[in-house]
Amino acid sequence: MDEMRMIGTLLDEQPSRRSVEEGRARLEREVRSRRRAPRFSMPRWRIAAPVLAAGTVAGVTAIAVGMSSGTAVRAPDETAPMSARTVLLSAASTVERSPLTRGKYWHVVSQERIKVILGTGIFDHTSQTGWWDAGPGREAWSATRSLGSRYLGPAPHGGPKVIDDGGKPRPERTTDSPPTGWTKVKVPGGHAFRLQEWGSLTPPDVRRLPEDPEDLKIFLAQALKRLVKAEGGPVDPAEWLFSNAQKIGTTPASPKTLGAMYRLLATDPGLRVVGQVTDPLGRKGTAIARPVADGGKGEEWLVIDPATGRMLAQEDVRKPATVTGYRAIVSYGWTNTVPDYPLGTVG
Repeated sequence: MDEMRMIGTLLDEQPSRRSVEEGRARLEREVRSRRRAPRFSMPRWRIAAPVLAAGTVAGVTAIAVGMSSGTAVRAPDETAPMSARTVLLSAASTVERSPLTRGKYWHVVSQERIKVILGTGIFDHTSQTGWWDAGPGREAWSATRSLGSRYLGPAPHGGPKVIDDGGKPRPERTTDSPPTGWTKVKVPGGHAFRLQEWGSLTPPDVRRLPEDPEDLKIFLAQALKRLVKAEGGPVDPAEWLFSNAQKIGTTPASPKTLGAMYRLLATDPGLRVVGQVTDPLGRKGTAIARPVADGGKGEEWLVIDPATGRMLAQEDVRKPATVTGYRAIVSYGWTNTVPDYPLGTVG
């Protein structure tokens, strides 16, 4: 997630070795300063509804069973003697200095790995999704491709039947599937300009979010109260904050808004630094961990590039370092073109 409008180009560019070294040196200086952080004072409700991610185009009945799709163990590359506050405040300072850029479309391309139920079978599935969005009321496109799926066996409780267009059951697939090419569909504009889905509430346009950390905290706290009232159940405020931070990082919010989000995260005493890790796309970054409700065995990692403050990936992890699912950001930023992918269908 980045926000750091380092987007100027398609933000696919890798930072120079010099910028990486300067970023790490800056972090080390801030570590030695050991400044104290104000405490995050949002009321603590009990855990509950996770904030949902954006929908994707699919041609089969698929139910995500949480982001738990792999078993590969990937330990941190090194132990970093820094606090989550240090990393987040350094990222905030970096992104707030980022230049503003413009283009016709805001684009975000992400890669996700999850377990899905397809019919009565369960599959380890990896896919990529892209959005090219000119804004609310304007042209927008969504594109998807599968990077392949691996059959893991029967679903725990049978799963739904797969039916054809005539309403008749189709034979269940029990084999691996190969990668597919990209297809795109036209969609309503504005999705890429909004925060995570907020249940029955309409999430705001990120360009209207406060740029001051305290104002942003008040805004999100008030929105959380409305969500709890609308949904009729408790929502964990730490999860709420973490989820919105992830989304802000890959939207056309201002650099100051992203900086405010980092500063707000920095006041959460429940976050810890994992250290330097390699994200699912092979990039080096610093992981910030948040505990999740999983009997104390699970964490959610936010991987940040220390040199640029860009968000690289969100990973679901079973302690100590087994990545069970992830969403990695391939690229994002302003662009004037949409890839010439073939047209697909929705449904």
